[in-house]
Amino acid sequence: MTFTPRASLAIAALALCFACGRAPEAFSMKFAALVDGKPVGCTDAPTGFGTSGATTIGINDLRFYLSNLKLLDSSGKEVETTLDEDAFQLASAQGQLSLVDLTGNSEGSCGATMLGGGEGTGRTHPAITGKTRVADVKTVSFEVGVPQPVMKKVIAENTPEGAPSPLAELYWNWSSGYRHFIFNFTINDGSNGSGEGYLHIGSRDCGPMAGKALEDRDSCTYVNNPSVTLSSFDLTHDTVGIDLKKVLQGLDFVSPKYDANFNVIGQGPGVECHSSPDQPDCPTIFSSFGLDIATGKSTTASNAVFVRATP
Repeated sequence: MTFTPRASLAIAALALCFACGRAPEAFSMKFAALVDGKPVGCTDAPTGFGTSGATTIGINDLRFYLSNLKLLDSSGKEVETTLDEDAFQLASAQGQLSLVDLTGNSEGSCGATMLGGGEGTGRTHPAITGKTRVADVKTVSFEVGVPQPVMKKVIAENTPEGAPSPLAELYWNWSSGYRHFIFNFTINDGSNGSGEGYLHIGSRDCGPMAGKALEDRDSCTYVNNPSVTLSSFDLTHDTVGIDLKKVLQGLDFVSPKYDANFNVIGQGPGVECHSSPDQPDCPTIFSSFGLDIATGKSTTASNAVFVRATP
């Protein structure tokens, strides 16, 4: 087949026009906590939790790191994406991550005095922003947590408070590394009284007890980074939901009570999971996130917590 100069120019013009139509544009990938498919926040009191369905909770602090974000087209090919860099989104040679923070610390159950172990911050960041070919995106994929190479470099070169934002928060003691996902909440169990819930997913066995995490290794033994893939995702209209019923499904909402010296003195309404297989709530919670608590490995298809929420 032979192309005339005029035809060649027309084809080139069409190709140029098509490319222009797919130029990167600003996007905002939104996140929200959900109960029964509806967004909930600091001023809500969602109920229906626990084995009897009579437990009510109040969100106090919900934050998590997100890394290895990939936006994919209909054929599964990665769409070129550039994330903004700011106090919540950090780029480095070791990897890029963002902090999603869905709660402040001033209103409703998020108030700073609502939990004995409350640690929420006043700032929020409910969306990840950047540039991509928005119309081409059909699937979003990411991991929850701080990548091991990022963790290693940041911990080696900084004090906890001196780490670059947003890595100046959500650390455990340095021999445990970072918490990847935290959910602290109030509990009202009707006739049984009130309590507190602390759900912290983070890496474990990251180094010598007297030293810094990853100072003698490249990876924690238990990485505990949940992985997520959401298909049929409309970047313009859809939201990444955190299904709190799935997070807490199967729990009896009973946990130990402690005295001032951290001795167990009984039990009462509560949820307690700090990523230890010895804590009764952890295996069930980890399973909902698609994590194997015995190995620290994730299975994307088993993650029931992160869902695509449509308008």
